[in-house]
Amino acid sequence: MTSCTSTTCYEFLRQGADRNGCIVFYGHKLPIVKFLDDVERLAGAFKQMGLKKGDVITLQLPTCPQALAAFYACSKLGIVANVVHPLVPVNLLADNVKKTQSKALLFYDATVKDERALLALKQRLVRCSIADYVTLRKPVYKLYSAMGKRLRGTDTYAGLLKLGSNVKTVVEGNAEDVLCYMHSGGTSGAPKIVKLTNRAFQGVVQGMLKMYHPDVHHGDFNLATLPVFHAYGLCSAMHGPLSVGYSLVLVPKFDVKAVAHIFDRYNIKVWSVVPAMLKKMLAVKVLDRKSLGNLDVIWCGGDVCEESLVEQVDAILSKYGTRARLMRGYGLTEMCGVAVVNNFDFYKKGSCGRPMPDFAVEIRDDSGAVLPQGATGEICISGDGVMSGYLEGEDCLEERNGVVWVKTGDIGYVDDGYLYVVDRKKRSLKIAAVNVFPAQIESCVDKLEFVSEACAVGVKVDGKQFVKVYLTLKRPMEAEEVTQKVREHCRANLIGYAVPRFVEVIDVMPRTPLGKIDFRSLEQRG
Repeated sequence: MTSCTSTTCYEFLRQGADRNGCIVFYGHKLPIVKFLDDVERLAGAFKQMGLKKGDVITLQLPTCPQALAAFYACSKLGIVANVVHPLVPVNLLADNVKKTQSKALLFYDATVKDERALLALKQRLVRCSIADYVTLRKPVYKLYSAMGKRLRGTDTYAGLLKLGSNVKTVVEGNAEDVLCYMHSGGTSGAPKIVKLTNRAFQGVVQGMLKMYHPDVHHGDFNLATLPVFHAYGLCSAMHGPLSVGYSLVLVPKFDVKAVAHIFDRYNIKVWSVVPAMLKKMLAVKVLDRKSLGNLDVIWCGGDVCEESLVEQVDAILSKYGTRARLMRGYGLTEMCGVAVVNNFDFYKKGSCGRPMPDFAVEIRDDSGAVLPQGATGEICISGDGVMSGYLEGEDCLEERNGVVWVKTGDIGYVDDGYLYVVDRKKRSLKIAAVNVFPAQIESCVDKLEFVSEACAVGVKVDGKQFVKVYLTLKRPMEAEEVTQKVREHCRANLIGYAVPRFVEVIDVMPRTPLGKIDFRSLEQRG
């Protein structure tokens, strides 16, 4: 078979999808053959709308069949899918569609209560609904969608499928086309729009296949609880599994009880997560269940995954006799989500694993010189998953001897080929001219038995930089006792500069839309 890196995502889907499989959405099974037909109809509709290769459409959608169908239709025609958060405010969305020169907007009726605000965007509007892909309770969803303030004459997703039903299209996209705009915090900390090609998506899938060697059978499901607007979610939790024969269960909004029910109902073999999802399920004691014995692997990335969490999850999996374990990895939007991961052939406790086949990692100092094994510096990555750049022009790419590298802005080291991530470069603190890494402090504090979560930030007092740690607790304790125990533990395990001057207990950690701890809001809190 042709290497998947030389094809579009659309062509790879057509080659590998299980024609007897399905996509599960709110309990409704959408047959793969029906989904593939909808991709063709949607491509025909885009043609009828006058969209052409290189044009941009915006997908303001949650994880749903409409988002995936539009993604593949764009791949076929060479159109760019600008994937944004479904709850992005209209004023920010206006800036985005102007910057990307978007021509159409697919939005979700459940998240847009007053469609009149969308008129200012000057986009061709297409309303999508849960009711498009459910049969059970369809009248209920239709009634709910009609409760908001709706614009008359707006295109609907169902209408597009009818519009394109008799339109024949051919593959106009190619591997080097920019397929997707993803939105990243940027390797320097400033928000960026990342340009990802078909080749980037396919490069990650190819690396995963060479590293994992999945044995996929009809009826095997991949559970997609990650958002479609996240590269790790769209590429590794949806496109890759669907294109190699897995059926999918799509979860638009993570809910611990709903996910537990999904495990009991479907034969879930693969699950891609961020640590916060596992912590939520452990906290309410719904992760430990017999149906986890069906799992073959859990991929974990997107945020720092503590060794204690890996041990907890692996202990549960071991109890049910499966070979599955929690495989910690590392990646970023600029590399289409994943570049380094532990697997069954290569695994090292405490590490993020080794680079996937056809990917490489170097550790460099501030001058750009490559550092030896064990030395700490900036993580740089190369491979087919690399982005083609930022839409804004400025980027973090560097070419050396014909190889393009991403300078990640993350700090880490390599030992025996395994990558260990220390912290974000942009999060590092200078205290008395010494580099202090919040992630190391958090990892240390997390080991205290009474600590649920920890986040370390820098605060300034009279112009001097200090460390402050915010905590959530597993049980009530006096603030003075917490501070004393945290500082004593840090003094025993960290350099003196990293010992927190301030400790504050809070009820709930603030979260980003992807479920990560929002350290920036805590920095602003001071």
